[in-house]
Formats: sequence, C-alpha cells, structure tokens
Amino acid sequence: MRGPSSTADQSNKATAQAVLRAFEAARAEGRPSVECYRAGVAAWRLAHPEQAPEYAAKRAVAVILSVHVNLRADA
Repeated sequence: MRGPSSTADQSNKATAQAVLRAFEAARAEGRPSVECYRAGVAAWRLAHPEQAPEYAAKRAVAVILSVHVNLRADA
C-alpha cells in the first residue's frame, strides 16, 4: 500500500526532472552558468509556487549539484 509520502516523492521526482531539463536546456543553448541555474530554479518555483523563493532556490540548486558535481578526494 502506498502512503501519502509516495505521492510527495513522485511529485519531487518529477520536479527534480523538470529542474534538470531546464538546466540542461539552458546549458545546451550556451547560456552563462548563472542563467542555467536560474532556469532550474524557475522550474522548481513553477512546480512549487507556495514555497519561499530562497527555499525553492536551495532545493533546485541541490538537485542540480547532486547530478553535476563530482567531488573526489586526492590521496
């Protein structure tokens, strides 16, 4: 049985995909990095207009960084 959290999880997954698509589309157009991130934030805010802009920006950037940043530790 699926509970309420699974609906929220699906919504967040769809939002994350929209954020990444917007970011990648801006990047493919050769836009500056700041505009690529703004496109991702705009996609998040479109899906979650009830959220404060600062919170929405943090969530969108976290999604983008989770996919596009590869940290490595040099031994």
